[in-house]
Amino acid sequence: MRSKVSQVLFVTAVVLALAPWTTERAYSQQKGSGVAGGSRVARGSTHGSTPENSPRDPSAESDEETARLSSRRIREIESLEQQCLDEVNRVRRRSGLRRLNLYEELLPVAREYSRRMAEQNFFSHSDPDGRTVRERVDEADIRWRMVGENLAYSNGYVNPVAASIHGWMDRPGHRRNILEPDFSLTAIGVWIKADGTVYFTEIFLKQ
Repeated sequence: MRSKVSQVLFVTAVVLALAPWTTERAYSQQKGSGVAGGSRVARGSTHGSTPENSPRDPSAESDEETARLSSRRIREIESLEQQCLDEVNRVRRRSGLRRLNLYEELLPVAREYSRRMAEQNFFSHSDPDGRTVRERVDEADIRWRMVGENLAYSNGYVNPVAASIHGWMDRPGHRRNILEPDFSLTAIGVWIKADGTVYFTEIFLKQ
């Protein structure tokens, strides 16, 4: 039996606040065996959204779409999200690190970004409007001192969670995010494209 061609792409980012008015970003992007960029870790003061703009609810735009999904598909998405979180925490536990706690308010931010990548056919830390994870978290009115992001998509794998975790841990930038001791909160958002491609967005936080 011919096996389906499998492919997986991974992207990681760390975005760090150096002061309330400045930020520094460092991305590490992998496509296949190619690597471009790097990742750094620094610490700064608490960062939040600007008071002039009302925070946008990242889940509002997807409410109508979500309502049309079958309950079976929603359960599948939630199951993949939980499996991925469990695997990340298993990796951290093996390294003697505390588990990451699920931050419920962050979940719609992560899931909405996976949905957008799947439906708008892009795969990047910057959305088509140029917003990064920093802006997406700010728009959700979530405060942070350090924020990181891992992205992955996979197609053709029996276990897309295992494929994504293996790929993340096999690359320095992604591995650094998962094993960063200062991160304590996370949310993993999943979306499944019509062709079966599974998109993962994991956001890491220190508050």
